Amino acid sequence: METKPAAATDKKGKATPKRPNQSKARPPVNPPMTAKEKREAQKKAGPLTKEQKKQAKEDLRAERGRIAEGQWKGDPLFDKYHLPRDRGAEKLLVRDIVDSRWSIGQYYMFGAFGILIVSTSGSVQLQSYLFIALIALTAVIVLESVFLARRVGRIVFKRFPKTEQRKGGLYWYAIQRSIMPRSMRNPRPRMSYKAKEDDLGKVVK
Repeated sequence: METKPAAATDKKGKATPKRPNQSKARPPVNPPMTAKEKREAQKKAGPLTKEQKKQAKEDLRAERGRIAEGQWKGDPLFDKYHLPRDRGAEKLLVRDIVDSRWSIGQYYMFGAFGILIVSTSGSVQLQSYLFIALIALTAVIVLESVFLARRVGRIVFKRFPKTEQRKGGLYWYAIQRSIMPRSMRNPRPRMSYKAKEDDLGKVVK
């Protein structure tokens, strides 16, 4: 007896089993980006049963979770879901450059906050010392930022000679990220301090 192929709108009997060697989750090819696109896609698919609606909600919840995780991890294949400031191969490369180097700047927020707290309860002489320490810390970070900007310019514009990104914008993007504590950077750092220059900005499909 010849079996009839299932239609696209047939009820799904059970969840599709996962492959044993499933690769890294990737974003959907053409997901609905707006509520209007979602409604149009539902109209084309036709009316859904109660079970199909429940499955569709679960799939949407899982898809949103994957997208959020991809954003947080800085996965370049989720680039279109990132904030506009973080999009593009050049921005990915800049983030990797910053995250692959240890810097004093990433502790600036903690250092400045600590100095501020101590200075409010200390003597005038202690406050003057702390103020000098803050100035010295700021000077070190400025110097680090200069070297970071030079490295960003050398690597990014060598790899993307025809880029339309402005140098100043990329430099400022790098400096802002460098003075953020590593654990608070978003998207999350992909590179370790041992990363090589050839690994920076690489997209693994």
